[in-house]
Amino acid sequence: MPAPILLRGEDAGTWPVLEYAQRINLDTRIGFEDTLERPDGRRRAVSNEELVRCALMR
Repeated sequence: MPAPILLRGEDAGTWPVLEYAQRINLDTRIGFEDTLERPDGRRRAVSNEELVRCALMR
């Protein structure tokens, strides 16, 4: 049985890694433990929920 793979990035690598994981259909995660920035980099997220919403819209 193959082991599950969770692909995860940190800081500046968070959003590119998340997009890559989505593209190749791997599990991923997002939250303040990974980044404080929204994907546009223009402002900080105010909650984990906001980061999840941004990830789901990508």
